[in-house]
Amino acid sequence: MVEVKKKRGRGLPSIARAREDRAAGRGRWTTQAGFMALAAVVGGFVVHKIVSGHELTKDRQTLLSKQRAVTVTLGEQWFPLRDKLEAEILTASKDYAGDHVEPDARRSAFRTQPGLYLRIRTADAGDAASIRRVAVDAKKDAFATCLLREPNERAVRGDADAGAFAEQPWNLGQAYAATRILTEDWKRDVEGADDDLRLRIFQEQYDKAVNSEVPIAVDIVKRAQFFLLALDEDVPEAAKFVEAGPITEAALQLVPHPTRVHLFDVASGRELLRVRRSGDAQVIQAGERFVSDPEMVDAMQRQANNCSLAGQVEAALAPPPAPAAPLGAK
Repeated sequence: MVEVKKKRGRGLPSIARAREDRAAGRGRWTTQAGFMALAAVVGGFVVHKIVSGHELTKDRQTLLSKQRAVTVTLGEQWFPLRDKLEAEILTASKDYAGDHVEPDARRSAFRTQPGLYLRIRTADAGDAASIRRVAVDAKKDAFATCLLREPNERAVRGDADAGAFAEQPWNLGQAYAATRILTEDWKRDVEGADDDLRLRIFQEQYDKAVNSEVPIAVDIVKRAQFFLLALDEDVPEAAKFVEAGPITEAALQLVPHPTRVHLFDVASGRELLRVRRSGDAQVIQAGERFVSDPEMVDAMQRQANNCSLAGQVEAALAPPPAPAAPLGAK
């Protein structure tokens, strides 16, 4: 009986299977092809990271170069005055030296002149670094508005920050915020930016400051004739208005507390006024519209206390009474 031999394909079985797969439209991944594809993906990712890192470094250096140029030009106008004002704040925050009112302050000429205003806690005025950190968020409140009697509808409404670029006295905190791009802290933040999105944020900060904020800040600071400083002393009664952490400026303004008020002549640095008073007023609502919103009630109380403080400072600025005539004099 004759055996029929099975037909054998040519070559190795693996090659034959590969031919069959190609004929059927099927592809087979080999280990080598897989490694090659993986290498291509990884290589593309590495190249992308290298190129992106190079572009990020280039953009960062460009921004820092522009920052250095602005620091040289605008910094020459801002830094000397900033250091001068900070020295006055540091001196005022030490042991209180007693009330002092110069005749120039009694004439109240400063009320019609452009000036600067800053209000912070005495506890936050321990050193220059602390002053700069806190002053960025300092607000212009009803004390300055009531004392100087400048039109300010936002203050009347009880807004948290009643200060703006066009109003006098100008909130010094705005100058600290506008010139933040000139500081070493901002420079270090830019140097640490490790992605495009974060660097883009710093670029936007720079553009906004240079194009609008810094020129206005420098112009107003240069024209300022006086510097009005209010330093609030902490009292335990304010702690109940703070949920956690240290006593805040907003909490202090809700309760009676000592406030040191200083007035300096910007050009000479001479202290024209130094008084220590405590604002204390009671809010009595009248009319049909009773305000019950807690935030609005607090805003009204702050305004009342601050205007009370302004009234006491205004009384200290009044000319002293004329000496009484001797008995029997005609």
